[in-house]
Amino acid sequence: MSSPQGDSDEGWWPEGKDHQNGWRLDIVSLLAVIGESSMAEHSQAMTASWIGCLPRIIPAPQVLLKPTRPTRMPHTTASVVGVKNGIQVPTLNYFPNIVHPIEDLAPFSFRVYRIRHSRHALSQHNDPRSWRSVNSRHNTTLPRHNGFFTTASNFLRGTWLRRADPEKAPIIAAQPLKPPPHVPAKTLSPLNLLSIFSCVLTWAIFAVSLYNRDAIACLALIAISLVSTIVGYASLWSPQLMKRTSGAVVPEGDVVIRTREGAFIVVKCDENVARELYTGTEECTYLVHSVRAYRALIGLATFILMVAVVLLGNCNFNQQAAIGSAYIVLNGLYWAASLVPKKEFWDLKMYEREDITPDDCRDADCARPGGEPDDLPSFTRTMWYAIRVTGEVGWVSTSGAAPRTREWMRWVQAAERQVKERKQGWETWKAVREKDLLIGQTERGEEEGEKEKVVDGEEGEGVVGEGR
Repeated sequence: MSSPQGDSDEGWWPEGKDHQNGWRLDIVSLLAVIGESSMAEHSQAMTASWIGCLPRIIPAPQVLLKPTRPTRMPHTTASVVGVKNGIQVPTLNYFPNIVHPIEDLAPFSFRVYRIRHSRHALSQHNDPRSWRSVNSRHNTTLPRHNGFFTTASNFLRGTWLRRADPEKAPIIAAQPLKPPPHVPAKTLSPLNLLSIFSCVLTWAIFAVSLYNRDAIACLALIAISLVSTIVGYASLWSPQLMKRTSGAVVPEGDVVIRTREGAFIVVKCDENVARELYTGTEECTYLVHSVRAYRALIGLATFILMVAVVLLGNCNFNQQAAIGSAYIVLNGLYWAASLVPKKEFWDLKMYEREDITPDDCRDADCARPGGEPDDLPSFTRTMWYAIRVTGEVGWVSTSGAAPRTREWMRWVQAAERQVKERKQGWETWKAVREKDLLIGQTERGEEEGEKEKVVDGEEGEGVVGEGR
């Protein structure tokens, strides 16, 4: 009796698609939420431009679905102190770390930069037309919940008042206020280009879905695109820098930055630049100011995203393959964008940076021929370079750069005499040797004091013995 031949024998590999033994892409909805780490890094820069509101596929949209929004830019741990004004800040703001990244500095290295406003920034600051173009978005003194509705209501209210009583004098528009300085995102930054590419790719897949008559895929793409648009509008923001409100004459705003690795950066600038970049805070000005309105938009986007995930799992095989491939490609591109320097994302043309590091201080992190203590890289030698360039020592104690001990105070006083008296050859002062001598004298003095106490004790015992 022969054994019956089964018609449903399974092979080693899937065959076909969509049936029991074929390829299935039910997990394509999972691809929509993968890539959270790379998207979290780009979330702020991606939502700083109107291009971020384009309807499109974005990997891991749940990164942007947060109940709260950051109120300021991320910062880096470093000691920032004013040379003249003595203001001390324990962190370095986001944008100066892009202008001169401290992560690129080797231990005990030294740099001197001159940063000032560019001519383009000065011309825009004095042009009232530029105030009008940015006033509605960056001026936080006007009461409003979001830019569009308040602007529309103000326009309609003004038009209605003019039509209601033509006998009244025409309403003169209020002069726009000078907005605080802000750093916009570059129009053609890598993230904006990715947003445009993603939008084109999304609608190309949508056109294919229409051609294949896959209504579920069309609805899924529309839902995903709505999520990106709603989240982009709710999170749209602009970095706002702090500005001086007083026009009084103040000293120069030079600052000294000290990293945890012992590197020093001296920045030559005026008080306006120092307030904007270093001593002030970088705040986030959102288009949708109302927290309640923002949370309502985020709640709506969350609901639409859940519907979109369900719809993605019910598309036909070809559309699931196309959407899944799009997510894989976009995840790879956003990961590659994290390798691009941050200066390519932001328009920092309002500032000009010039490297004016003296030649004999440029290689402070390298050893020089000679073998003496001042020829080797050290914290003391780099700190002396900073004192020599600034001509001041007050910032040393304010920032805590030098230990608060007696011998170090003597060394700081010796360094102050060098920069104030400026005798011949003061620039080549042996700072490390002087420090070693002062510390060595203190140690020798303590040892001699202990020996004197011992000798005095022995002599006292002898006197007592003689008395006996």
